Amino acid sequence: MDVIMKRPLPIIPLKLQTMTNFSMVAWLVVSISLANVNRWVFVYEPFNYPIFLTMLHVLSNFLFGSFIVCFTPMGAVFGDADRMKIPPNLYNKVVILGMVHTASIACGNIALQYLYVSFVKMIFATTPLVTVVLYHVMFNRSYDYYVNIAMVPLCVGSMLCTVGEINFSVLGFLAAVTATMLRGIKSILQDVLLKDERIDSVSLLYHMSKPSIVIIAMATLIFERPAFTDPNVWKNISLWFLVGLSCLCAIGYNIMNFLVTFYTSPVTLQVLGNISMMLTVLFSLLIFQNEISLVSVTGIMCVMVGTVMYQKSNDIRNFVTHGLSRSLNDKYK
Repeated sequence: MDVIMKRPLPIIPLKLQTMTNFSMVAWLVVSISLANVNRWVFVYEPFNYPIFLTMLHVLSNFLFGSFIVCFTPMGAVFGDADRMKIPPNLYNKVVILGMVHTASIACGNIALQYLYVSFVKMIFATTPLVTVVLYHVMFNRSYDYYVNIAMVPLCVGSMLCTVGEINFSVLGFLAAVTATMLRGIKSILQDVLLKDERIDSVSLLYHMSKPSIVIIAMATLIFERPAFTDPNVWKNISLWFLVGLSCLCAIGYNIMNFLVTFYTSPVTLQVLGNISMMLTVLFSLLIFQNEISLVSVTGIMCVMVGTVMYQKSNDIRNFVTHGLSRSLNDKYK
């Protein structure tokens, strides 16, 4: 009788596993909270300024990053003397990331002004496909075959959700699609700066916020100038409580964004977005009482299948490569 020796599974360090799990769970919490708080502001408060809200998010990230970089040990990334600087060869990359990041937030907030949170999240679920395609186009690098297969139900499910959406807005849909494209680009740029250039998440958030503030402030002055003088905005205490909560969620969301990308991969980040989408659908139904069609429910189920396929892609590959082939060989011996 032959004895089959099994290769021992790799042991993941406890600290690494803990940080990975923490970053993913925290990302889900702040992601769901941020989307629903923003939607609440647009629906139940006299606030129709999504670009202005984006400016407040960017400003909050800059102030938080400045405090961390200037007054805490976490800021000593490039050395004590250079903690406020960034290498010149990385400046352009950081500026581009800041522009893409700001534009994606602005488009997402515009989408939330016209669409329910649940539908916006369903559109965002197509971001893994965008990330995979852009990775191949920009770097001539491909993901595993089984990962690519998992993209099929993810994207089919998202399309079904779009077709079955009851509360549809063309402007909101276009804004959400644009935000989805930008999110894929942002994930790839983050991956390059965090892993290849070895910039930590806090410093990257700080440095990319500086050019972002200038860009989004100019956009606010051009498109939403009345926000600076609207008495319904500045005299509403409950509104500013919600805006402050939204800004805190934005800070946490960006920090967790970077950590998830660092400990996992850009596509994992986008698949977590699909899980967030499913949870957000439930919260949206409970909070906003929006209707959802049977076609959309079918789409959500497809997204769930694609998410499981991606998460189990390594197990599927090992089974097909080793387990299934071994079973066939034993059968025909």
